[in-house]
Amino acid sequence: MTDTQTSGGVVSPAPSPSLPLSPQRPGLFRPRRRRRRRGPGFLPRPQNAPALSPSPAPQRVAELKRGHLRAYPLGGFEQVGRNCFVLEVDEDLYIIDLGLQFPDEDMMGIDYLIPDISSLKGKENRIVAVLFTHGHLDHIGAVQHLLPSLHFPPCYGTKLTMAFVRKRLEEEQLTGKARLHTVNFREKVRLGTIEVEFLRVTHSIPDSAAIALHTPYGTLVHTGDFKFDLTPMNEPPADFHRLAELGDKGVLAIIADSTNATKPGNSKSEKEISDTLYGLIRDAKGRVIVSTFSSLLNRLQQIIQHAHAFNRKVFIAGRSMETNIEIAQNLGYLQAPRGLIRKVNPGMDKLPDREVLIITTGSQGEEAAGLARIGLGTHRHIAVKKGDTVILSSNPILGNERAVAKVINNLNLQGATVKTNQELALHTTGHGYQNDLLLMHRLVRARHVIPEHGEPHMRTAHANLVRGIGYPENQVHLLTNGEILEFDGPDARRSKTKLPVRDVIIDGRGSAGEGQRVLDDRKVMSNAGMLIVLFKVYTESKRLVADPDILSRGLIYGSEQQEITREVMQTSRKAYEDELNRGEKDRKALKRAVMGSLFRYFDRKLDREPMVIPLMVEV
Repeated sequence: MTDTQTSGGVVSPAPSPSLPLSPQRPGLFRPRRRRRRRGPGFLPRPQNAPALSPSPAPQRVAELKRGHLRAYPLGGFEQVGRNCFVLEVDEDLYIIDLGLQFPDEDMMGIDYLIPDISSLKGKENRIVAVLFTHGHLDHIGAVQHLLPSLHFPPCYGTKLTMAFVRKRLEEEQLTGKARLHTVNFREKVRLGTIEVEFLRVTHSIPDSAAIALHTPYGTLVHTGDFKFDLTPMNEPPADFHRLAELGDKGVLAIIADSTNATKPGNSKSEKEISDTLYGLIRDAKGRVIVSTFSSLLNRLQQIIQHAHAFNRKVFIAGRSMETNIEIAQNLGYLQAPRGLIRKVNPGMDKLPDREVLIITTGSQGEEAAGLARIGLGTHRHIAVKKGDTVILSSNPILGNERAVAKVINNLNLQGATVKTNQELALHTTGHGYQNDLLLMHRLVRARHVIPEHGEPHMRTAHANLVRGIGYPENQVHLLTNGEILEFDGPDARRSKTKLPVRDVIIDGRGSAGEGQRVLDDRKVMSNAGMLIVLFKVYTESKRLVADPDILSRGLIYGSEQQEITREVMQTSRKAYEDELNRGEKDRKALKRAVMGSLFRYFDRKLDREPMVIPLMVEV
C-alpha cells in the first residue's frame, strides 16, 4: 500500500455500493469519468463540520488479492469482561485478549467466567497469534485455562502486559510451554499475512495499547480499553499522531471500547485524583489506610510518592497487591526509594502513626480481602485505631454496593474516618466518556464501527453516538457474542451463521462448559433447598427392599419436619411402585415419575420448588 496523498479538497461522502470498489483498500474505488476521487471509508460530514484530511490514491485492480476477512467476538460483547475477539484473514486466525469476567452477585460460589472457545476446536493450527491489549484480568485472566486448549500459539503484548501474562501462567506451571513475545509501541510485527502494530493509549494501567492490524484487505483498529487523559500520571499520553495517520491512510473498521458510552463529557484525569490524595495524606493526623485495585499501578505510584513526601513508610497488605507491585518495581514501572515499601508486619506498630501508610486490597467489599477483615477486626496484623483515615480510591462495581457499604459501616464503628469517591475525587475510570469516544472516531475515521466491551445498553449508546456524527446504519455493527461480521471489499454484513457461545465457569480448580446449568441448580437450592430420596431395590425385579430414605437440606425444619418427611416417603414410594406396576423398569423413567410426583406435592403443600434428587441403590 502506498502513502501517496491526493490533492487537497473536502472529502466527499462514503462511496455508493454501486460504484466499482477495491477489495484491498477498503472504501477506495475507481471513479467514473469526470468524478473526483474520494477518500477511503470516510463518512458524510454533518452540516458545518470541518473538512477532513485528503485521502490516499487507490491501488490498481491488478494488484489486489482475493480472499476473505471475518471478525467475531467470543466474549465481551454482552458483558463487561470476558474479552475475546477473533479476526480471520483467509485461513489465518488472530485472537485479541483472553479475559475473565468476575461473577455477578447471583452467580453463587463461582470464581469467574471465561470465553467459550469451543468454536476454535480443530482450528488450533490456524491460530497465528494471540494479541493482548493490556494487563487487566478481564483481558488476560483466562490465559492459564485457554492457552493449553489452543495448543499454546505465540502471544504478543507490551512489556508490562506480558509480565502479567507470564505471572498467570507461572501459577499453573505453564510458562515452559508458552511462547511469549514483547513488542514496543509503534513496532510493526509481521505475523502471517498481516502486520500488527501496538499504539499507546491511556487507561488505568501502564503499557495499555490499541492494536492496528494491517491486513491485505484493509486496516482494522482495536482500541482496547482507553480514555484520552491529557495529564496522565507516570506515563506519556496516547499516540494521537499515529492514530490520525492511520485515519489519513484509511481504516476499514474500528473495534472500540463502549464501557462509558452513556456518560457525557470527558473522563477525569488521574492528576485530579492525585491532587485529592495528596491533600488527604498531608492532612491526616494518624495512620492512612488506602484501598484500591491492585492493578491500578498509576494510582499506586501516586500514593507511594505522596507517602514519601510526608515521611510515611508504605506497608502492603494483600497477595495480589504484593505481586503486582513487585512486578511493576522489577520492570521499572513503579519507582520508590529503597526501604520505603514493606509488607505489613507487627513491627509497623512501633512507628508513630503519622509515619505509617497502608495500602490494601478489598475496595470492592470482598469478604476475604484485607479491608473487610480490617473492618471486622479479624486481620492478622492491622487493627483500626481511633484517628485512622481510610481512603477508598475506587468506585463499587455494579452489584458490589451493599458489600462496600457494609465494610464502610464496620470501619466507622471501629473509629476510623472513611473517605470515598462519593464526596471527593478519589477515583476515575480508565474508560473514555462520550467526548473521548468521539475524539477516537474523529482521529481514526474508520469506515465501519464495531462497539465492543460493554453490556448491550452501553454498546447501543456507543452506536447512537457515532450515528450522530454521520455514520449510516449499514456501517455500525452491534454484534453479540458469536455473531460473525464478513467483509466484502469496503462493505460488511452480518453472517447468517452464529457460533455457539456458552457460559464457561471456573469454580475452584475446575471448569464447566454448562455454566448456566450449574448456576440454575444453585439458585434452586438457595431458594428452596434440596431433597434426596434414596431407594434400595432388588437388581432384577427393581422392587423396593424397604421404605425410601429421605434427606433434606434447607427445606424443612422444626415441628413440620416429621410430618412432611413421612408424607414425602409415602408419596415417593407410591409414585415409584405405580410406575413399576405399569411395567416400567428403566431407571430414568422411574426417577422421573418420583420427581414429578414430589414436585406436585411440594407445590401443593409448601408452595415451594426444591431440588429433588432420587437415587437408586441395587442390592
